[in-house]
Amino acid sequence: MKKLALAIFGLTVFFSGCKSSKKSSVNFIPDNLTEKFYWSPAEISGRHFDKAAMYLPISFDTVSEIHYSQFDLGSDATILYQNNLKSITEYNYLKLDSLSDANTERPLFMIKSVELNIGKINFGKRNVLGFYNYGEPIARKKNASVSENSLGTIGADIVQNKLLVINFPNQTISFFDSTNSTLEKYFSFIKCKIENNRIMVPIMVNGKTHYFMYDTGSSLFPMMTSFNNWKEITTQKINDTLSVTNFGNPVIMVGSNSSKEINIGMNSLADFDVYYAKDNNFDKMFEQLKCDGIIGNAFFFNKTICIDFKTKRFGIAK
Repeated sequence: MKKLALAIFGLTVFFSGCKSSKKSSVNFIPDNLTEKFYWSPAEISGRHFDKAAMYLPISFDTVSEIHYSQFDLGSDATILYQNNLKSITEYNYLKLDSLSDANTERPLFMIKSVELNIGKINFGKRNVLGFYNYGEPIARKKNASVSENSLGTIGADIVQNKLLVINFPNQTISFFDSTNSTLEKYFSFIKCKIENNRIMVPIMVNGKTHYFMYDTGSSLFPMMTSFNNWKEITTQKINDTLSVTNFGNPVIMVGSNSSKEINIGMNSLADFDVYYAKDNNFDKMFEQLKCDGIIGNAFFFNKTICIDFKTKRFGIAK
């Protein structure tokens, strides 16, 4: 059997609708293509963050009970956590096939040909991966938070060959199979790259193009990059230090205010914080991902964006 070489980095830093359908707040998007997403708060380094992680409602097959998973475009694949999943008796029928020859750090299983639903939106039958002996059992208690009711992460695999619209002010996410003239007029697009399912956005700094991966699993940081890039982009005066974890591994993030204006297509951004990982913990990861760093949700909290995985574009509402 051919070895399964999976590049699952999981960059979750903990930290055609019918005419009769109703319309969402962006009036060209039908409600049947749209789901609400939920923010999970967190206490990190003694500080409170309201928007630490994005979660979407998820279910499988015909199970009606809704659980949640973190929406993480930094992960090339959707990953379930065995300890979370096995605590839900409705899913005890699912067969977990071991992937003993997978080239990954953690033991993997696969659930084959299962119907995946994000809220009311069906994504068809899929093979879904999972980590053995990972996660925490779900306590089925009243008023549990989305993070306490999570099955794992929803990765970039489910949006390949689709267009994704994220309306941050209204906390909605919409999925399209194809574009339309209204959508094309609504967003200002730039061409991007896709590396192993992940979107790489070109960002101009000092007239030079850098490629940053856009990661919905990174909500705390507007921008993360290598120490060398950090020195070039910032004042180098440290104004923030955060202790976070990346899949259980502690990482110290060091921040400074930007000294340069950057451009994403026609959009200019200035006066934001840029972080690097102390001890250069992420430099090898950036090299493997073929990017200069990561941009997160914090850049777009007051915007609506479109990620076109079908034709490799990134758009910001005009």
